[in-house]
Amino acid sequence: MADGTIPTTPQTPTRNAFSYLPVSDAAISLGFYLTGAGMDEVAPNASYPQQHHPELYDFKWEQGRVLPEFQFVYVHQGRGEFESDEHGHAEVESGTMILLFPGVWHRYRPMKETGWTEYWISIGGEMLFSLQNRGFLAPTRPILRLSRSEKVVDQYKKIIDFVTRHPDQQPASLCAKALTITAEVLDDTEHFGMTPDALDDQVDPVTRKALLTIWNHSHRKLSVAMIAKQIGVTTRTLERHFRTTTGQSVLEHITGCRLDRARRMLRETNLPIKYIAYAAGFSSLSHMCRVFQRKESRTPSDYRAENHDRAD
Repeated sequence: MADGTIPTTPQTPTRNAFSYLPVSDAAISLGFYLTGAGMDEVAPNASYPQQHHPELYDFKWEQGRVLPEFQFVYVHQGRGEFESDEHGHAEVESGTMILLFPGVWHRYRPMKETGWTEYWISIGGEMLFSLQNRGFLAPTRPILRLSRSEKVVDQYKKIIDFVTRHPDQQPASLCAKALTITAEVLDDTEHFGMTPDALDDQVDPVTRKALLTIWNHSHRKLSVAMIAKQIGVTTRTLERHFRTTTGQSVLEHITGCRLDRARRMLRETNLPIKYIAYAAGFSSLSHMCRVFQRKESRTPSDYRAENHDRAD
């Protein structure tokens, strides 16, 4: 189409289609842009991956892969398995979104007996890093069960249809489709992403509210008393419920959440370490250094150097 807009009634993409997109300065300035999109319908007992991607994106199960950007992989049909350095091993069922993060080693594949149909988009930009740094997205929570699967698949199909027919274009309307998928992910993180993997609807409500408060606000000044006031209980009640459910004190969990953020930023950005300390929620650089020494037996600088060496 001459104006670069996406048709409202897309053609059905082929069963094995993908395209990687050029990224202009204008797209980067938006803070959210696509670098690629595709789909793969894998029959039972078929080899995987079936497609031959550019070297930067190609992978084999034996070696796994590390990506330079984010990728959202949606498994629409079939079953499989996923593994990453940050999360470990997990089984994947139909209706599962796999979130892949820059700089994090991972691998995934369908089960031989079922195969699967996957849709994926690769995304870059400051917006996703901001969501990650604030705890809305995390490599430790890469598996989501989406509640509106057909809406998600429809958006994927529109994106894939456009990029396979116009591989040299990236209009703002294309980013809007990708943002719709991102919004669906964020809608479900309240239940699956903003709490530990074991948290479900049966967990005691005091602990649930406390965990949500910690993951949403621990990048700022936050204390046990502030959380207790926020959810309407005494600090003693909060601590009792929290330790019974999680095996940790509230303060231990706040510190662990901040440490997770700091690790990610040290691994995946070149931001000054002093900035990372405050962005992660620590009261000072010296406080973060003490936590790193206690938990990692090394300084933040050493942690960054070791992890950057591994990425190289």
